Amino acid sequence: MNILYLAHRIPYPPNKGDKIRSYHQIQYLSVHHRVYLACIADDPQEFQYVDELRKYCQQVEVIWLSQRQRIWGASVSLLRGQALSVGAFYSQDLQEKIDRILQSVPIDHIIAFSSPMAEYVRKVKNVPRLMDFVDVDSEKWRAYAGFQKFPWSVLYQLEANRLGDYEERIAEEFEQSVFISTQEVQLFCERGKDRRAAVVSNGVDIEYFYRNGHGSRASVDRPVLVFTAAMDYFPNIDAVQYFCREILPKVRQVFPDVRFNIVGRRPTHAVEKLASPGHIHVTGTVPDVRPYLIDASVAVVPLRIARGVQNKILEAMAMGLPVVGTSAAFEGLTVSQDNGIRIADDPQRFADEIVCLLNDPVLRSSCAEQAREFVAKRCSWQHCGSELEKLVEQAGR
Repeated sequence: MNILYLAHRIPYPPNKGDKIRSYHQIQYLSVHHRVYLACIADDPQEFQYVDELRKYCQQVEVIWLSQRQRIWGASVSLLRGQALSVGAFYSQDLQEKIDRILQSVPIDHIIAFSSPMAEYVRKVKNVPRLMDFVDVDSEKWRAYAGFQKFPWSVLYQLEANRLGDYEERIAEEFEQSVFISTQEVQLFCERGKDRRAAVVSNGVDIEYFYRNGHGSRASVDRPVLVFTAAMDYFPNIDAVQYFCREILPKVRQVFPDVRFNIVGRRPTHAVEKLASPGHIHVTGTVPDVRPYLIDASVAVVPLRIARGVQNKILEAMAMGLPVVGTSAAFEGLTVSQDNGIRIADDPQRFADEIVCLLNDPVLRSSCAEQAREFVAKRCSWQHCGSELEKLVEQAGR
């Protein structure tokens, strides 16, 4: 089968939530199908990854959209009464490349990854189309509005409404809609009847994220907490600020020497300001997050804004780390305390759960085993890829 795959970010390297998902989908589909990729680069330097993607794709078309172009596109959409997100990711150059693929290759199926990419193929009528929304992004903008002051709160609420309308139109036009979790499907289906929506969850590379002989950290002479994420993303910025302000001081009352590692690319100035010599370390971009996970005693995920399945949680669990997070962080996963995790929304309870784990090496070791077992059984990319492939093949019949 010839599959045209559209992505709003170049799916390599797989070092960020959406890129991890799109990369593994392409990798899996390429085993039995011919994949034609069209995508957008955030930075001109990302063109160096085209050769890596050609290992899995028959053809790779990439265009770079500068920040200025994105702002212009979003501004035009705002004035036209359209969703800003659609305009920010639309390029006439990419449209022409996609049109040429459709004219020259007998495409059997189209997968659009993230709602703005649907715009490129809305006029295509003779090829089955699958929309991987991943999350209900409009609800994410609605949540952002609650954390912002005027005028941004108004702008974000406007985007939530417009993008929500756009999502509904796409769901009606496309043959299949996919979301990352049952919760996202339920949320979307509440908006209207007869929605065709399925779940294709996120996975984790079980072999890559493995301690490889490094057992769970038994000693907490100097306990280490870790948070891994892209640190230029507002929900992650808010999470570490909230943690450092409301939770970490309570942990320090019991463990004064506790160290908190904030690991992730492109930390904003607000994140860098959190750094405190000997106590809070902001790493910036690192070539490999695994050494930081191996060094940690507990992974923390204090997200107050979250949608879908958090890769940071799956990776920590695969590495055999106990995870303490908010209910929002775990929303997309069907997990319980028996799976090596702890859920806490109140700052004091969050701190208490961390302290309990740091105080009890036997409990920590047990949680590590439970966490690793959960992701090994339920969260392999093979399973997730198989579910996506079934949907593609069913639509092609």
